[in-house]
Amino acid sequence: MIQNLTDIDIHDYENSLIILNEYIALNPNDDNAYYLRGNIYRKMNLFGDALNDYYKALKLNSQSEAAIAIEILNEILAYRNTDLINP
Repeated sequence: MIQNLTDIDIHDYENSLIILNEYIALNPNDDNAYYLRGNIYRKMNLFGDALNDYYKALKLNSQSEAAIAIEILNEILAYRNTDLINP
């Protein structure tokens, strides 16, 4: 069982998700856990899941770093390379 969220290896996505899912099940009001899981989802290119977790973190804590992550992820999703679209 995880004692501290800083113990998570964010480069081991699969194991980190297992740990965070277990942690969140026991601590559903920990905004930082949702933020961290959102970061892992973002790194896995699961942007919808990432946004869901960021919004959950923000709902739990209006001062969460998730607010910045949402802004950045929305900019990434809105990016269009017009050179690829226009002939």
